[in-house]
Amino acid sequence: MKFGLLLYGMILVCGVAKGQLWDYYAVPGRFTVVVPDSASRSAAALAAYIQHRYDAPKAQLQAIYGWITSNIRYNDDSSYYFNRSVDHETKIAATLRRRKGVCENYAGLFADLASRIGLTSYVIYGYPTGISTRGNTGHAWCAVNLDDEWWLFDPTWDAGFQGGFRYFMVHPATFIQTHMPFDPLWQLLEKPVGYSNATAKNKAIFHYKDSVKAFLQMDSLQQYLAIERRMKNAGANSKMVKLWQGYNRMNIAIIAGEQDMQLYNGAVDNLNAAADIFNSFVHYRNNGFIPQKPDEMIRTMLEPVSLLIAEANKKLDGMGLLTENFQYNTEGIRKQLHSLGKRSEEQKAFLKKYLAAGPGERPQLFYR
Repeated sequence: MKFGLLLYGMILVCGVAKGQLWDYYAVPGRFTVVVPDSASRSAAALAAYIQHRYDAPKAQLQAIYGWITSNIRYNDDSSYYFNRSVDHETKIAATLRRRKGVCENYAGLFADLASRIGLTSYVIYGYPTGISTRGNTGHAWCAVNLDDEWWLFDPTWDAGFQGGFRYFMVHPATFIQTHMPFDPLWQLLEKPVGYSNATAKNKAIFHYKDSVKAFLQMDSLQQYLAIERRMKNAGANSKMVKLWQGYNRMNIAIIAGEQDMQLYNGAVDNLNAAADIFNSFVHYRNNGFIPQKPDEMIRTMLEPVSLLIAEANKKLDGMGLLTENFQYNTEGIRKQLHSLGKRSEEQKAFLKKYLAAGPGERPQLFYR
């Protein structure tokens, strides 16, 4: 999966918001929480401390948000290494240890802590709209489900804003004015808007809650395929959106490649197992079926071969369904399977004659 993340590393350089947002929007005041150093060295300890100190989920979210925006400093000195070269748990631990990072670190840590206090959360990737930022860059923020409603959060931008919290628990209809997700699903709107503006594309109601619930239950490959369909239907057209679409497609290819590898290796294992059984039978036949075994046992000795060959071919049939297979020589292994199957049928024909012959005739069959 790391190869796909290389492209991602090139396009997701978080922008920092500048200027005013909405004059009419009631900006909540900043809230902070003091956490002992011993309780902030790991995500598990930090979440446990906040849960113990605050009862209500919203108060816990406020404490998490306040702590992150007050204690994590925006700095991209080593963001490429820490965000692209390690797994999720290591990335979260590094963010807490270093006390600095970029938007992906802010969003990842906030979503991780929200999930640890029992709330469904998700890191969203997209780009800023309708507000000046440090360059035309990608961005990351969070969605959290509280009391069956989805709310949006951007701890990165609020960490750099010294006034009230402008991006804490914002309704999607307001948030879309400054944040455009690459995946239209995470607009969290009943009437999704186009990539280029905040105007609804059609009047049909999109039941995003059901779609989000189904999406979060998918495995990684299913999610990437769903994102691809939505981005294609939404008409991805800008350079940045197309880059993200390319990254998403690369992840599909990587996972498909991993699946193809597993299928191919499984087919090889089936072939080897079938060949071992076949060779054991031939060796036993060459010894004149000595030591003697009951006829019924001899009759079934070759049966697993055809089953293993069929299983191997089924696995080969499953390769290259999502992306074309360029890595594995399926034709070569199919020829081996076909040859083994043919030779197995020849041995079965001999075995049928052997079992049908009388005791006096059987020894002669080994010399024909």
